[in-house]
Amino acid sequence: MDFFNIKYSGLFFILFFGLLLQSKTASAQVAGVSASKLTAIDAILVPTGHLEAEPSFIYLYGKKAFGNNGRLYPATADADSAVILRNFFFRFTYGVSPRLEIGTYVTANLSSLSFGAKYRFLQHKKFLAVALVGFNFSDSPDWNVRKTGFFGKAMGIASGVGLTSIFSPRFSLDISAQYQYTFCYTNSLSDDYFLDSDLGYYVFHHTLQLIGGISLQYDHFKNAQPDAFRFSFHPGVTIERGKTFIIVFYTPIDLAGRNAGKFTGFSFAFTLSIH
Repeated sequence: MDFFNIKYSGLFFILFFGLLLQSKTASAQVAGVSASKLTAIDAILVPTGHLEAEPSFIYLYGKKAFGNNGRLYPATADADSAVILRNFFFRFTYGVSPRLEIGTYVTANLSSLSFGAKYRFLQHKKFLAVALVGFNFSDSPDWNVRKTGFFGKAMGIASGVGLTSIFSPRFSLDISAQYQYTFCYTNSLSDDYFLDSDLGYYVFHHTLQLIGGISLQYDHFKNAQPDAFRFSFHPGVTIERGKTFIIVFYTPIDLAGRNAGKFTGFSFAFTLSIH
């Protein structure tokens, strides 16, 4: 993670988990699989024999944090200072079969690495469902745990389901629900729960998709840290000039939380499909 312009305070762990909660990082949830909108993993698969390559960037800015009672207060000792988080990622996803895709997700500084898979087990008319599984490895120095060797300082096993309902050629809904067990070799760290939903509508002859979504994450920590959660809203768009090139842009906005930083910012990605 890239932290700068920050004055350290007792909220250090809150600021770290703020990025994990808000962004699609390689150390939270199933990563490396495709999505047709913003944060929710859909039930549409990469076509068989195709490879998706996607660089993405996220920038978050925050001056406030949610306390244990949910109220806001300055996130740093200096109320005029801000916390700025940013990172750059790469995703590669391959369509193995009409029912299976696999992929990997890595940060540009190689601090986190993930492997994920998406398997479609249900397709009924315009409703689809997939099973999700992923393995996450993090070597971020912000984890206050013992070094675990090659795999880094923390590991996570994630699983869940992704659902897609296609109401019309223009209008669709994606929902994903996931659980992650985070641990190191010596002890368990947390149980993490994620719920994401994106609603999209195409305009301009299917070239622009207008999207509104919500995200909820709850973390139950196994050490002295209090549990944390965050509820966020994220409007955004996808621009699809062709089936081989898609631009994704959205703005995450934290609305409520507990023991977590309050951030807003932007994220964009460029998705390339190679056959």
